[in-house]
Amino acid sequence: MRRVRHMAPKSQSSAVAPPTLAMPLDEGLARLTLIQALIPLGLKAVEHALAQEVTALAGARYAHDDAHPEIVRWGEQPGSIYLADQKLPIQVPRVRDRAAGHEVALTTYQHFQTPRALDGGLFRRVLGGLSCREYEAAAETVPQAFGLARSSVSRRFIRASARELRRLLERPLDDREWLVLV
Repeated sequence: MRRVRHMAPKSQSSAVAPPTLAMPLDEGLARLTLIQALIPLGLKAVEHALAQEVTALAGARYAHDDAHPEIVRWGEQPGSIYLADQKLPIQVPRVRDRAAGHEVALTTYQHFQTPRALDGGLFRRVLGGLSCREYEAAAETVPQAFGLARSSVSRRFIRASARELRRLLERPLDDREWLVLV
């Protein structure tokens, strides 16, 4: 069987830069590109903060800490953190208290496990017309992100809308004069 090589006509192929490089980036694409560039830096910063906390608890690696002999490093385990509207996988170091017989919780890891700005951004996007079903495809700026299923988006939207409603109902109205018509 003969192979046929398909080539574009000469009028379609040119030496001009692709349109994304020749034209200025719009704001959305620029923000997306910036987030994609900053996520790996954020992950490295979180890993560094976790390593510092482990060193503070258990001492330097391969050194016997006489101040805290009962607290030791205990390997790593897979975990996840939230960065820039994305839930990302990360290897979490473990620290164990041998005297008490349980694992020591890392406050840095607990801090990054709770979504903060995610609910606000998600709330604005869903109110702006993006359905919960389409949110996963629209929000994935980082390929290794996970945790954006319809059900989790719905739960976060309910949480964020309840928080906004509570803020609206609890706002002070004393600074305004009201006219009531009966």
